[in-house]
Amino acid sequence: MGLDTNARKGRSGKIFEKMVLELLKKHIPKYVSLVPQDRDFSLYETIGRTKREKAKRHDFVIYYNDTPLIVIEANFYNTQGSKPTEIVGSYINLNRVAEKKGLVFVWVTDGPAWKKMREALQRGMHEIDWVVNYSQLPKLIAYFNSVNWHINKL
Repeated sequence: MGLDTNARKGRSGKIFEKMVLELLKKHIPKYVSLVPQDRDFSLYETIGRTKREKAKRHDFVIYYNDTPLIVIEANFYNTQGSKPTEIVGSYINLNRVAEKKGLVFVWVTDGPAWKKMREALQRGMHEIDWVVNYSQLPKLIAYFNSVNWHINKL
């Protein structure tokens, strides 16, 4: 049963990532590029010796003139547990790393589990500059479009 449960959790996460990808493709302008699962960029430290051996790939990286601007992670949670709480802490750290590198970190998260884990979500919203749900994402992209994707204005 455990495998089946994890398989369902993995499927809902992949479906959510695909939904976010389609929304991003629909709303971002042609002069920025969107790279899902970029092998050549990560805010995480490398584990190996080569550039391709990254600790983790980000769900999406948005580039302007071949320069990374925005790193996006997308997560959907059906059930509460320790994983979402751990992710909040991890993404707070990623937000700090992104800021130091002059990048924007965006966390797109959704799902019914957050209703029972408000404290963890509120902590994330307090510490991470951009935390949005799926329905808010088009408004955030519209904002980025309004400042022409210039990172210093974000």
